[in-house]
Amino acid sequence: MQMFKKVINENKTAIFLMPEISLTPQMESRVKEKFGSLVAIWHSKITKKNKEKILQDIYDEKVKIILGARSALFLPLKNIGVIVVDEEHDSSYKASNRPRYNAKDLAIFFGKTLNAKVILGSATPSLNSYVKFKHFRLKGTFYNSSKEIIFENHQDQITPLIKDELQKSFANNRQAIIFLPTRANFKYISCSDCGAFVECPYCSVGMSLHTQKRALVCHYCNFALAILKKCPNCNSINLKASRIGTAEVVDELSNEFKDRVFKKFDKDEITTQNKLKKVLKDFNEKKIDVLVGTQMLSKGHDYHNVDLAIILGLDHILAMADFKAREMAMSMFIQIAGRSGRSTKGRVIVQSSNEEFFKKYLNDYELFLKDEINFRKDLYPPYKKLMRLLISHKVEKKAKEIMQKTLHELKTLKDIEIVGYGESAIFKIASKFRYHVLLRSSSSKALLKAGYIAKHSGCEVDIDPISFS
Repeated sequence: MQMFKKVINENKTAIFLMPEISLTPQMESRVKEKFGSLVAIWHSKITKKNKEKILQDIYDEKVKIILGARSALFLPLKNIGVIVVDEEHDSSYKASNRPRYNAKDLAIFFGKTLNAKVILGSATPSLNSYVKFKHFRLKGTFYNSSKEIIFENHQDQITPLIKDELQKSFANNRQAIIFLPTRANFKYISCSDCGAFVECPYCSVGMSLHTQKRALVCHYCNFALAILKKCPNCNSINLKASRIGTAEVVDELSNEFKDRVFKKFDKDEITTQNKLKKVLKDFNEKKIDVLVGTQMLSKGHDYHNVDLAIILGLDHILAMADFKAREMAMSMFIQIAGRSGRSTKGRVIVQSSNEEFFKKYLNDYELFLKDEINFRKDLYPPYKKLMRLLISHKVEKKAKEIMQKTLHELKTLKDIEIVGYGESAIFKIASKFRYHVLLRSSSSKALLKAGYIAKHSGCEVDIDPISFS
């Protein structure tokens, strides 16, 4: 707020980026309370008429602060003084379709080009930002609160413990949130006894279960194994690959607590800005007792009456076929736990077979980042650059031919490592067969050269990929 005030006094403008529009209602009220009509909101759900008015107000210099999703960066603001990237660790800043830009990286580029300040904010910063940029941690917290962390050795089950803790919250006229992960479109085999999962020996990431192929497959290098019958860590036969969804949780708990209101809070349910505002308003007015949702629950909302946060399926994130799996799991844990006990003592139930891992870093996220550095060195960003080439065609043979032709051309290049190639994790989308190639290099120039060759061959190029499906 002080930075916004400063740039406005200097007759400059400001951009405040948020990862998703689910954050805008709360942030809008906070910033407009201070700066009134100088503030405008920009995202995909804004009507065409409102967008035209905002653009005219920008040209007339009536708007000085833009709050919005990643597309807000492209508005014709003059004399930008500061760009704030809130929740900078969030993967939503990377566009999943063309052009596949990352709004956080673009904000940093704009800052350098336009001589504007750039602030990256997060309670759980990404390793890339932690390594690359100067940083400081704010001392203390905005709310004086304390939390009790309760671990339960399960994956994603509504257990007697969860029901008992919910009952305690209801008895004290408090509310709760229940989180389930949405990341990972695929199942991962994990051990119910020790929490271990099957790791690719070549990529150090979790392998995905493909029941039709009767195999475990690495989505980086395509290495495959027959589905295991015993845990590779403890030899237990208690391997499982089940997962529960938000609708199932709502149904089960609604039947258990018939006098309480449970509400889904995910992208299937929250399809418009008005629905979002209504659900949050109803929850804050205690018309809803429990929100059951996905990553949207972690997005910076203030739930003042929540004293219980329940985290299910965290091990599914930890076992993902992604080099950022540990970072995503740890960040999600801390973000969701932070929604509980913001004005009173909170309780957090975490279902995980990896209690030792999470406990080590619970009160020291920087220690986690320092340990993660050792894992990433010589393999993954920020120490290596990645590029993913995507090939899709209605004729499977043609798609495969394009991949083979591209591979042949890439093998002539220096300073490029072909990590793996083959069928994409989601092999067919919209009647098109999909193949991919993953490249790694220490040289951005070498990767760009490879990208130009691949594009000429008919591939779609994704630099710094965050999705491998």
